[in-house]
Amino acid sequence: MKNILWIGLLLCLSAGSRAQSLTLQQYRQRVLDYNQEIKQSQEAVNAAVYALKSVKTGFFPKVDITGSYSYQIENVTFMPGTDLKHDNYSAEAGLVQNIYAGSAVRKQYEAARLQEAIARLGEEYTVDNILYAADVNYWTVVANRNLYDIADRFVNIVSELFDVVGKRFTEGAISKTDVLMVQSRLKEAEVQLNTSATNYRTSLQTLNIMMGIAADTDTGLADSIQHISALPLRQEVDVALKKRPDYLMAEQDIELARVQTRLMKASYLPNLAVGIKEKWGTTLINIDGDKRFSTIAFANLNIPVFYWGKRRQDVRVSEVQEQMKELERSKLSDQISLELNNAWVNLTESLKKVAIVSSSLDIAHDNLVLNTFSYNEGKLPVIDVLSAQVTWLQAYTNVVSAYYQYKVALAEYERALSGF
Repeated sequence: MKNILWIGLLLCLSAGSRAQSLTLQQYRQRVLDYNQEIKQSQEAVNAAVYALKSVKTGFFPKVDITGSYSYQIENVTFMPGTDLKHDNYSAEAGLVQNIYAGSAVRKQYEAARLQEAIARLGEEYTVDNILYAADVNYWTVVANRNLYDIADRFVNIVSELFDVVGKRFTEGAISKTDVLMVQSRLKEAEVQLNTSATNYRTSLQTLNIMMGIAADTDTGLADSIQHISALPLRQEVDVALKKRPDYLMAEQDIELARVQTRLMKASYLPNLAVGIKEKWGTTLINIDGDKRFSTIAFANLNIPVFYWGKRRQDVRVSEVQEQMKELERSKLSDQISLELNNAWVNLTESLKKVAIVSSSLDIAHDNLVLNTFSYNEGKLPVIDVLSAQVTWLQAYTNVVSAYYQYKVALAEYERALSGF
């Protein structure tokens, strides 16, 4: 009994933190605010935005400033009586504008825009998975707390029977065998209580860590696992495909592969750039050391002509990547359809199971009350009471398990629909 009191005290006291009470929605929000994976996906979005802005600069002229200096150590005679100066230096400012490059810059911009969209969808996908994990953690703690309460109540029930059996043994009404049977059952109940306490505390630690607070915080949870909300409407797979971030990412991946194919083709098209340079400094043949300005306008044209079929092979590689992305989308569509249908079956069947086990618990409770009364009246052996107690415990455990399975099935269905 001392062990039971110690376990109860351990569960009631926090290790230095004030108890809080959270609803499921509040817990979800705390997890979203803390989770590192979500923050990583947000940084990935920021990186994609910066990359898009970087590519956009390719539409604008580029300005460069360069400078050079050299010193000729030996004396160099340009003509008899005329030596070249030892110093040569210059500064140059140039502006270059890309006129045509096979629309490569525009295609790079399209690719960067798609990559930004993929990053944002990746963030949504991460949020869906984290919310699902948060729901499972929340209901796991609630279920384990209920199982602990059941185990504690079971210990009390067996303890009451042990007191009755001990009194009757003292009066000489029963044999020592009955006392030993009940005492053995009491020890089993205490062991089960210890196991339930361990499961509760470890699941509570997981819940606390997930929202970024101390593991030993005595967090209270406000929502009841036995509350059944209205069953959501069944949705077709087409609805899920329009909402699922992973499927939308697959579609964007296909479009990105197509853009990359066009970008590959553009790299083998002619490109034209024009520019102007303003140079100040000494002349190439520096005789008098004078500095002067010179202006140069220029145009660069590059026309790829023959690369031994490299363009054709590179394009084929890109087209194969397109086909692979389309197959991945088709595979994902089948997977989502399976997930959605399985989640619906689990949801509806778990709801039926809740009704069945709840009825079974009522029967087990009535049976326990009747057998306990009959034993106290001397009409039944103690073994029948012990059997009724075990049946009641199993029925109560089944009820908690059924409600837990329903909550998890509901979370799975919401994730399959991306409907958190």
